Amino acid sequence: MMLHNENQSLRCMSFNIRYGSDNTEDGEQRWSRRADMVASMIRFHRADTVGMQEALRHQIADLERMLHDFGWVGKGREDGADAGEYCVVFYRKSRLEPLENGTFWLSETPEVPGRLGWDAACPRIATWVRFEDKLTGTRFIHFNTHFDHVGTVAMEQSALLLLNRIEKLEERCPVIVTGDFNCSESSVPYGILTGAGNGFGALRDARYAAQHPHFGPSFTFHGFQLQRLIECLYRDGECFKGDNGEDLDSPIDYIFVNEQVRVLQYGVLADQQNGRFPSDHMPVVADILWNEQL
Repeated sequence: MMLHNENQSLRCMSFNIRYGSDNTEDGEQRWSRRADMVASMIRFHRADTVGMQEALRHQIADLERMLHDFGWVGKGREDGADAGEYCVVFYRKSRLEPLENGTFWLSETPEVPGRLGWDAACPRIATWVRFEDKLTGTRFIHFNTHFDHVGTVAMEQSALLLLNRIEKLEERCPVIVTGDFNCSESSVPYGILTGAGNGFGALRDARYAAQHPHFGPSFTFHGFQLQRLIECLYRDGECFKGDNGEDLDSPIDYIFVNEQVRVLQYGVLADQQNGRFPSDHMPVVADILWNEQL
């Protein structure tokens, strides 16, 4: 278990919990077999704020019952209410007070629910919450999103739209961005988010901004086949390629921060219970401090 390095540090997590289907195709990996493990990981690793992807309304209800000290904010992507995937943000009520929040669609019409953006295969959203840290009094914004997995134009335009919204909302306060970005570190969308020449303030990847070397695997998606992926990754020194030719030794789940955030440590958590995993993605965690505390 990663340990908090500072008394006032805040632990944020990005966690794609996989759609909560209980149909036969998910077999042993169906949600009813995984829900308790997801909640257990969040509790054990003492997350203060968790950006989740692929959460359906019944999954949120299950986690709400198991995580008594947590509240949540989010909307379904299909209708702006309950239908479809949420990019929900769970937060520890004893530590954080939500002040305002919103959801926008990653499309040419960000305020219109359910719209496909550009060449995307699915409607995609980002949810944001402005919090006050009860321990320090600092106000910060947590953005959480899930980029499309098919549309290359959509992924690039989503990165630009996200940066635009951050610029409009951040008011020089600390910003955390969590998400499943469906892209590697060598991709164009990653370069847009972290590039100084994007027309907006560049974000920093928490993995590289951290004071200490990262903990855990270098990748974040294993498809419930972690051991096979590890073997493929390092067989004959060649990286295993995904269906679209992407390097699977790169993460696709990230935590980004702006300059008002200091990252103490970062890790990818490969926890499992007797060979069973809580999701086909591994959660990413970072312990952070606000720069005003330094």
